[in-house]
Amino acid sequence: MKPAMQMPMSMSSMPMSSMMPGNMPVATMMPMMCHMTCAMTDKGMRCTMMPAEGMSMEMMKSMCSMLTEMMACGTPVGMMCAGQPMMSCCGMAMMPKMTCEMTATGMSCMMMPMGAMSMDMLKMCCDTMNRMMACGMPMTMMCGNTPCMVCMS
Repeated sequence: MKPAMQMPMSMSSMPMSSMMPGNMPVATMMPMMCHMTCAMTDKGMRCTMMPAEGMSMEMMKSMCSMLTEMMACGTPVGMMCAGQPMMSCCGMAMMPKMTCEMTATGMSCMMMPMGAMSMDMLKMCCDTMNRMMACGMPMTMMCGNTPCMVCMS
């Protein structure tokens, strides 16, 4: 092999930033911490997230905008706990319709049943999430495959 054709270093030793085109961000940010409460309403499950240590209302506002834009583009957003999707009632993952908005106290996400998902299934998910958080298990809000927020009660 001619010297001009040799790789200067192996791919595993190259920094990730050198493999990304331009200034493309690498998804290595730490998820934001928040306190979350979940309750059922007549429309579905409402989760209210309030900033925790190291997170400001401005950061939460940016997160709300980003999640809304990502969902509008078709990127799924959902809650996970210990690697399991929380909307996996009856053995199959179901995605409710979700909207996010900012309130005076934080971000409010409304999850409404969609397709084959019923209000009873959504209530089961709400109860399970609240019990798990009460035991100290954090819920992770995922946007696609990226963890965005870690929520505790």
